[in-house]
Amino acid sequence: MARGPLKAQDSAAPAQERARRLDWGNLRFFLELARSGGLARAAQRLGVDRNTVARRVGTLEEELGLALFERGPQGWTRTTAGDELAQLAGRVEENVLAIARHADARDPAIEGAVRLTTATHISAHLLAPAIPALRERHPALVLEVAADARAFDLTRREADLALRLGRPQAAGLVTRKLSDVAYRLYASPSYLAGRKGPVDFERDAFVGFEETMVRVPQERWLARLGPVRRVVYRCNSTASLHAAARAGVGVAVLPRFVADGDPGLVAIGAPEPIPPHELWLLVHGDLRRTPRVRAVIDWVDELIERARPALCGTAPPGAPPASRPRAR
Repeated sequence: MARGPLKAQDSAAPAQERARRLDWGNLRFFLELARSGGLARAAQRLGVDRNTVARRVGTLEEELGLALFERGPQGWTRTTAGDELAQLAGRVEENVLAIARHADARDPAIEGAVRLTTATHISAHLLAPAIPALRERHPALVLEVAADARAFDLTRREADLALRLGRPQAAGLVTRKLSDVAYRLYASPSYLAGRKGPVDFERDAFVGFEETMVRVPQERWLARLGPVRRVVYRCNSTASLHAAARAGVGVAVLPRFVADGDPGLVAIGAPEPIPPHELWLLVHGDLRRTPRVRAVIDWVDELIERARPALCGTAPPGAPPASRPRAR
């Protein structure tokens, strides 16, 4: 006897059974491996070891009955099924993150962790010295600062807030310019021993950013005025440039709020002013009114307002560093 048409619940049963067996947590490991393209980087970003990533992805393949990656000497390459799942899993991740943001926005407590990402020199010279004021105001709040050159993805909750130099291009985020950041040329007293006058783009040794950062305003300025300058050290960190200049390696373009008042550095004249950079605040729109995130934003706003003269290079000689709070 022929069977009638399949009922909806019959056709859905295999998928429902597969979904019940599926460990949704494995999708997170799959997505990170798919995005990073390698076990080592995925493990680093997830805070686990390589074997854990490989095991969780292997388990997901067994649960789905699909080969998601081809393993070979060149690493892990996504299969067609892996490409298709990456798109589907990305939508799952977006929905999970939206649920988490929805819950966070309705949590009235100013407690727990807020993760902020920024450059190392902003963390060290601007944020860290002002943390006691934040702790005094909100003792149950924990500020986690990720001082890293890479841009953390706020839409994926790698951080709640970001303080970034340069106008942001990220879509879906609330952004606001906080301040200009002024720059000057500096070198150590030992480097400048026995010489006077402004910078010499033909004879001076320079320290600067490596190739991935040649588009920042100060590097473009250097390339225009000193296209054949002698660069003896390159890196991707303003903090490292600061340290190299203090060690006498060469001349550096540094933020004035970092270098002004540093006894290990002397400002050098330049043929024209260095264009300022811009400091911007970034936050996901769903989180900006979350009480604990709002508390950190308010603290940052007050800190920037206090530090603005130093950031913009208009502080009078002998003024306290940008990071030092005023006495109350």
